[in-house]
Amino acid sequence: MSYESYLLAVDRIGDLLDQAGLVVTARVEQEPGGRVSRPHACLLARKPETP
Repeated sequence: MSYESYLLAVDRIGDLLDQAGLVVTARVEQEPGGRVSRPHACLLARKPETP
């Protein structure tokens, strides 16, 4: 597993993952509030299964 962080819009990251041939299987977003000063998102993507 690897982890990377980017300051891009979550939809842009999703588009880039799709263009790379990956399938987004989960998406969690957190809006600013409390100690969080900007929106955060986590995307889980995988390679599609090949027959």
